[in-house]
Amino acid sequence: MKIKNDPEQLANLIIWLEAYMHWNDKLTNASLDETFNIIHPFYDFIDCSLIVDMSEVFLQDFKFDDNQLSIEKADKLRFSAQVKHLDGALQAIYEEHIPNTSNMPIILMKLHNPWHGSNINGLIILIHNLLPVGHQQSIMKYITISSGCILIKYSVLDSTADSLIEYTGGKLQFMHLIGIFSLYINDHPVLHEDENMNFTFELALLEAVTAGNNEAVEFLLQLETVNIDHTNEEGKTALMLACKRGHEDIVHSLLSAGANVNIQDNKGWTALIIASEHNHISIIHMLLQANANPHLTISDGSNAVMIASYCGNYEVVELLISKGADYKYQQKDGWNAFMLACHNGHTQIVELLLKEQVDPNVQKKNGSNALILACENGHTQIVKLLLKEKKWT
Repeated sequence: MKIKNDPEQLANLIIWLEAYMHWNDKLTNASLDETFNIIHPFYDFIDCSLIVDMSEVFLQDFKFDDNQLSIEKADKLRFSAQVKHLDGALQAIYEEHIPNTSNMPIILMKLHNPWHGSNINGLIILIHNLLPVGHQQSIMKYITISSGCILIKYSVLDSTADSLIEYTGGKLQFMHLIGIFSLYINDHPVLHEDENMNFTFELALLEAVTAGNNEAVEFLLQLETVNIDHTNEEGKTALMLACKRGHEDIVHSLLSAGANVNIQDNKGWTALIIASEHNHISIIHMLLQANANPHLTISDGSNAVMIASYCGNYEVVELLISKGADYKYQQKDGWNAFMLACHNGHTQIVELLLKEQVDPNVQKKNGSNALILACENGHTQIVKLLLKEKKWT
């Protein structure tokens, strides 16, 4: 009654709802009753965030009699009940209240089998990511789920079939990556692929990272059912794949979601060593901030500084040294970062390591040292630099 009898408050409510739902003049001149009729499709008893957020703004003095118990129960259902249990049981609750959907565009989509085990919240996230902002109405009121592979029939308010076809047509890679293998709007095929019986959310995450699709990566991480540290046949994690390809946004998403930075693949490579090889300096900053260990080595004994020195990645070597990496470390056969830089002709790195007081006389097992390696490979500038140091024994 407080808002109903206060035109100014009603106007403020309408302005807030228009902004919240990303609508444009949809509620202009609507009464309070008309306003609630319009927003009714966009909330239900398990997804009541619209009502809760609105109440917190406009009913700040109101206290729930049950001390938020109803909201807590709804959240518990969202995150515990599985999609496979929605094959009609909950729809019966709304059957007599659902408006006529005969004139609404119908989305018909098929999901791979692992979606059976997802919780209801995962389905809500799916609809919110698949449809345009402002068209993501109640799951419970407008969805039908069939068994087998998950077949979802979803009616969409305030949209034309053509607009939905155009919008979803721009999300084909996203749909493929998250486990939608078929999507029709009315009778129009937007996506049609064969069902992949080997689909898992873990493999989907690796594929999304490889494709550089951060939208799909963040979506899969929101499901909270995916093992973020799952490895492929080479022992590589999603984080390693993102580091190799230089996908900074994906690395940030994975680290924020708790990815393990120090896992080693089948050959000992870590995310940090991979990023050091490929000269992705911004990613290295992120990994070190997430406590990546710069002292881990690959199977031949090389560490991150050695790999960066071998590749000539000066800024990486400089950064790793500043963060305490052991630039004097020698692997079992005697190679160290300084020798690798001399061998490959990376003069700047040689100069940097000399400034850091590296010992130029250190030898490999076979007796070779940095000067010999530079001479053998014709790196005249480095030879002159080393002779100028006058530290040879």
